[in-house]
Order: sequence, then C-alpha cells, then structure tokens
Amino acid sequence: MSTVAIRLADVRDVPAMASIRAEAWESQDYWQQRLTRYLEGTIGAQQALPERATFIAELEGTVVGLVAGHRTTRHGCEGELQWIHVGWTWRGSGIGGKLLATMSGWFVERESLRVCVDVEPENSEARAFYKKYGAKDLRPSWMVWEDIRVVLDRKVE
Repeated sequence: MSTVAIRLADVRDVPAMASIRAEAWESQDYWQQRLTRYLEGTIGAQQALPERATFIAELEGTVVGLVAGHRTTRHGCEGELQWIHVGWTWRGSGIGGKLLATMSGWFVERESLRVCVDVEPENSEARAFYKKYGAKDLRPSWMVWEDIRVVLDRKVE
C-alpha cells in the first residue's frame, strides 16, 4: 500500500469525510452539515470545551479516514474522541491506528490525558479496536483511556 498522509482537516474536506461517515450511519447531507458545524465550532458534545481538532487520512489524494476530538469535562475526562472512521475499502490496513495515534498526540500536547469515547455496547468491532489500543470500559456506552499516552506506546498497526 502507498504511504498514508495524515493532516488537519478543513471545510474543503467535508464532502469526502461526509461520504465516509455516511457509509455507516445517516446520509451524506446529514454528515456534511454536522462535520461543517463541528469544524466551525458551532456544535459540540455535552461539556465540550472549545478546543478541538479533526484529522484526515489521505491515500494517493483520496480521503480514506477521519478522526475528531475535543477537550471536555464529561465523565471526569479531559478529552473526548468524537469520531473515528476508516472507509470500508481500507479497513484492516492500519489507517485507524495511525489516526488514533495522531489524535492521541494532539491530546497529549494539551495535557489532556484522560480521554473518553462514546461507543455502543453492541459495537464489538469498535470496542475491540479501542481495547487493542488500551481503552477500558467506563460505563455501558463509554470507554476510557486513563492515560492516552498508552496509545503512543503501542505499535500502530
């Protein structure tokens, strides 16, 4: 596989990111509006703080994945992983691990080490992914990294 480039996203990336998110849930239009508002900082999760970042993974000029997160005070956490999604075609290629490591580095730079993620109990694929990178169960629909640096200490696959 060619080299995957990860960079900060901007509003020009929204259509491609929306297409990837719509593979799993809702429509392209829904995600275009939601992602635009998230990037602009006009929507946020409960107890979200203003500081946030969204990164995309590109392969030969094509957006193949995204990750977004923000600082928070929810559940006693300092950061929240909002979304991570890799397009179906590229699943299992290590792109998700690279995106998670990039977002983890962003949190570490801000000294936001306790990071939560909302994940449905029946989403076994996502839960296994997070556990692989050191997350633990917090509540039925939440997982937590007590210290997100554990992601950076693991080999990204």
